[in-house]
Amino acid sequence: MNSTTRRSSAWSGWVAFAGCTLLVLGVLNLFQGFTALFSDGYFVTRSGELLVWNYNTWGVILLIFGGLQLLVGGGLLTGATWARVVGTFLVMLNIIGEIGFLAAHPAWSSIVIGLDLVVLFALTVRWDAAQGYDRDETVSEWRARDERRRTGMGTGASRPGAERDDPTT
Repeated sequence: MNSTTRRSSAWSGWVAFAGCTLLVLGVLNLFQGFTALFSDGYFVTRSGELLVWNYNTWGVILLIFGGLQLLVGGGLLTGATWARVVGTFLVMLNIIGEIGFLAAHPAWSSIVIGLDLVVLFALTVRWDAAQGYDRDETVSEWRARDERRRTGMGTGASRPGAERDDPTT
């Protein structure tokens, strides 16, 4: 396993979940963007007013935003750090945007905000563990441990965490 494909612990599962969820949110924002472009009456409140801008502008914004979410979701699935940073920013923006839709679609907006919060949690908690780093480990120590794992050297290499038990390291 090389440094570009390293994974460790249950936190890598959270990051994969965040990536998949961000892909789904991106597709949903694309649907909302097309809806705003082609169905003018969909995003209105009880008073009949559009929440922001005009329908075409909002539709284009949602299409661009959904495309960015798809790109970042794919980046998260590869473990890219840039995707974590951009994804965190996009999720926070999506939460703010969905708050604007609470009056028109309260249940839908609440569900999307909930998903965004879970993604935000997955992207901001224990990123180092998801990438295979130990909190107390330097980068050079991690690289040496990763190299030993990759080549199968060291004692007890088949047992997870066994390289910590090796007195020579």
